Parts: sequence; structure tokens; C-alpha cells
Amino acid sequence: MRLARYALTVLNNQHGRVIKPSWCTYLVCYRCNARCQMCDSWRMKPGDELTVDEVGVVFGKIGKLDVVRLSGGEPYLREDMLGIAETIRRQSDPAVIHITTNGSFPDRVEDFVRRFSKPGMLRFMVSFDGLDEEHDRNRGQQVTFAVAMETVKWLATEGRKFGVEVSANHTVITPQSLEDNAGIRERMAEYDVDVQSVIAYAESSMYGVKLRGKRADHMIVPKGYPIHPDLAEADVIGFVRREMDQVSRYRDYAIRTGKRYYLDGLLQRLEGREDASPNPKCVALRSHIRLLPDGRVPVCQFNTETVGNLLHQSFEEVWEGTDAVHSRNWVDNCPGCWVECEVMPNALYTGDLFNV
Repeated sequence: MRLARYALTVLNNQHGRVIKPSWCTYLVCYRCNARCQMCDSWRMKPGDELTVDEVGVVFGKIGKLDVVRLSGGEPYLREDMLGIAETIRRQSDPAVIHITTNGSFPDRVEDFVRRFSKPGMLRFMVSFDGLDEEHDRNRGQQVTFAVAMETVKWLATEGRKFGVEVSANHTVITPQSLEDNAGIRERMAEYDVDVQSVIAYAESSMYGVKLRGKRADHMIVPKGYPIHPDLAEADVIGFVRREMDQVSRYRDYAIRTGKRYYLDGLLQRLEGREDASPNPKCVALRSHIRLLPDGRVPVCQFNTETVGNLLHQSFEEVWEGTDAVHSRNWVDNCPGCWVECEVMPNALYTGDLFNV
């Protein structure tokens, strides 16, 4: 049934039809105990956050989903994460619940996995910015490399007994961070954990105080990639080429396929190729829905204007309303970005992932 629905979804996206979402990225909170240079969600006023019951209302309106990504801020600052995840499982029946965390709450993660009713659907990504010194310098003393490694170690040893999968995300933000990549891979290899690397963007839109509720048009560089200014003198192109050589070593087939696709497009954009590809259609406000902590629905990573609030409005009012129609037209005319959390749903739900 999922396969047939997926095939129909791809066909509809290829023809630009408006359909119900299959992939949801839900920011459970803006609150964060890290002080990252590339993200300032921790500077935001926390604002309203959906209660567990309200999560049930919102996801009941969305309905069936394939993938739900839970992120923040730091999601485990919410002590009701178990209730949130269980409610989403009941209401939307996803195949995968993917959780991005800074790893600063190993005890909460362990308790969450042990008590979750279907841990085999859980996929964790623990974030790092470099080895010990560089990571701690960027993230702060509440989110240390050592504690994040405790989370990785438990997930990779005990968590896998429950069917959980874990990978590490390395955000490359400085030349030192880039140099630390090999060391991070060595540390993660001890636990057979894949390392996925991301080149930091020039600034954050979804998590940026100045850009909250606005369009970050200046960040959408046609066939380009606006890297963080601290990486201006680093050999980023050489790094991405080395990353491509690592792809075949990933233990997870889905990660292997997705990273090969993403890195190929990233390299071409960093090289400034005007014919850079792949370049899939964007499925924002079609197959991909984003949720803010209070239930509002933004357009995408670089357009945080909202089209409605699913806590207070029906799905049809939000998804088919004037604001959504206007924003979907903006998406269709957008020259495209290459931020991974947008690219992968685009590639998957247009079928382009399997065309290269």
C-alpha cells in the first residue's frame, strides 16, 4: 500500500498537483541549550509549544505520513517527547520517526527508546561540529562532545538492540571543524556509526531571529551554495570530493543513496557550474509540510512566512487557502536551494533520486 501511494505521489508531484503531505518536519521547540554560531534559535523567545493533546489534534488533521522529522531547538528539552512521538505514531502511522538531537540528554534518550512502543521506527541523528575542543567552543559547555558521545555510544550499542538506528551529523563551520572530520569518523567507527557531513550555510533562516517569518531571498543562490563566511578560505571543494569517496562505506543503503545524490549536486554548485544538477522540483507545501512549535505552517527552510495554523484551522483552510496558493506559486518560481533537509524530500517525492 505504501509503495502504491508513493508511486501516485511521485506522479502528482511531477505534474505539479497539490496533494496531501507525506513528509513532515516538526520543530517541537525553539529552545536550545547550545550556543551554535550557525544557528541562533536559542536567542528566540520560546513562544507557544503544542501540548501532547494538541499534537494529536494537528497530526490527526494531517493524517498518514511516511516520515516525521522531530527537531528543534533541542527536542529533548521537552520532557514530554515520549508523548509527542507516541501521539504522532498513532495519528499518522509513519514508517520512520527521525529525531535530530545535540546529544546532551543521554539519560532522556535512553528512557525514550526503552519506553517507546515501536522503537524499530526510530532513527536518531546526533549533531557534532568538530572534535572535543572545536565542538565545545562552538556549542558551549552545556552541550559537550563527551556527553554527545555518550548518547551515540548508548544508541549504537544498547539502542540497536531495540531496532534503533543512529548516525552522526558533522556540521562543518570552520577550517578546524573541517580538519576534525577524519577524527570524528575514527571515533564513530568504533561504534559502526555513519557520519554525514554538512557544509554550514552563511546564516540560518528557519532558526534565525532576523529572518523569522520572512523570505530569505538573499540566501537562495541559483545553482549556488552560500557557505558560512568562516569557511571562505577553507578547501571546501576538496572536502566534498573526499566525502564523495566515503559514500560507498555507509552501512545504511538509504543514507548511501541520498548522500551520493546530495553530494554530487553540492559539488557542482560549489564549483559554480551553471548547468549544476540534479535540480528536482521543490515539493514544499505539497509532499513536504513543516510545522513550527505552535502549529503554524511555514513555506520552507528559506521562506518562513506562514500559511496558517493547524491547531486553530482545518487542514483544508491551511493547505488550500489563499496564503497557501500564493506561497505555492512562489515555490514553483523559486530558482532552488541545495539545503539537504529540503533537497531530500524533493528528490524522493519527485522520483529524481532514482534517475541519477
